[in-house]
Amino acid sequence: LTSLGVRTFVDLEHFFDGYRHDAEYAMQCCQAAADAGAKCLVLCDTNGGSMPWQVDEMTREVVERFPDVTVGMHAHNDCGMAVANSVTAARAGAGLVQGTINGIGERTGNADLCSIVPSLGLHVGSRMTCKDNLPNITSVSRFVDETLNRQPVSSAPFVGASAFAHKGGLHVAAMERSPLSYQHIDPAKVGNEKRILISELSGRQNIMGKIREVGVDVDADDVSARATAILNRVKELESFGYTFEGAEASVDLMILHGNENYCPPFKVLDYSAMVFDTNLDSASRVLDANSDVTPHENSKTTTARATIKVRTINMDDASTEKPYIDRLEVSDGNGPVDALASALKQALMPNHPHIEDLELVDYKVRILDPESATSAATRVMIEFRDNSSGEVWTTVSVDRNVISASLNALVDGLEYALVDHGCLLHDF
Repeated sequence: LTSLGVRTFVDLEHFFDGYRHDAEYAMQCCQAAADAGAKCLVLCDTNGGSMPWQVDEMTREVVERFPDVTVGMHAHNDCGMAVANSVTAARAGAGLVQGTINGIGERTGNADLCSIVPSLGLHVGSRMTCKDNLPNITSVSRFVDETLNRQPVSSAPFVGASAFAHKGGLHVAAMERSPLSYQHIDPAKVGNEKRILISELSGRQNIMGKIREVGVDVDADDVSARATAILNRVKELESFGYTFEGAEASVDLMILHGNENYCPPFKVLDYSAMVFDTNLDSASRVLDANSDVTPHENSKTTTARATIKVRTINMDDASTEKPYIDRLEVSDGNGPVDALASALKQALMPNHPHIEDLELVDYKVRILDPESATSAATRVMIEFRDNSSGEVWTTVSVDRNVISASLNALVDGLEYALVDHGCLLHDF
């Protein structure tokens, strides 16, 4: 290959294991590749069992032995050391690091470039031509997950939704004075953002930070009392089974609803949901996501139908005496929640066309007190995405009626989306 003018990299599979077994032979393999004209010797921790101090020692020897050849690192994460080994190799003189976005790979994964690149650029001080592009790395990580239909890991370093999330009241209070007191970097450097989580462990400072984040205009004399009232409400709801750590949109709406100048953009007046089913033998059903019909000739699919009445701003006829309009919509769906979501969107879209860009991307149900059997309380969390902006948010509701809990979470999610896009409705 080198005789043909091809720039050749040699991946030395099992190098670190081989070095520990026979160091002289491992170095002879490197020498043979270098003598043949290889431009880069990639040292592979194929089984992922090497420790950082071993990687440091062996990489330094190869770098010193072959100063005219670039040394690379290829790590696997079987011991959870792939990122540490990659960064260690770079500090030991390796000029190339192989990895994947989000650490995707066989077994336990490859080295995660979304951790390695910002670590080298922001903490190690490596000379990197891509350092100016670091603010794009979070969006790249999420784009790859979305393309592969993977659920993003919220706890992922640098790029995860929780990477710069703060819950303890003392932490938030300290960060108001010094942002780096509980953050190793400014999250904007990697395209991420700080999040203040609300829970029973929160202090008033968390709520005050959220009030400022939401943009509610509260007098300085009243903000502390308002924060205390909201915090008490959060603690009360969490005692019923709510959890707001992953449902910040619900917290934002709670803050807005506590403002006397805020009125929601729509109101659900009433609703009903029905399910029709002629086949009660679940064993005979075949689920087919791409078809509305089952393969069985004598069976029919389950059909749900929802009816919903919504009051919203009247933008169709300026001459009417009433500034609002009531809309009644009916929709079928794959289940009662799907039918309700469809009917609610149909009722809102004529006056709020932005709703068409919204997508429900996740729906989670958890039984809170299983000992209550069929009357158990149910927590519903729904994740939404605005396809026009890419923004993602989650809402939560708890009820002993799973349909009511689902509709409440749906309403909160759509209201959150419309806060910046629609008119606000006074309580007529």
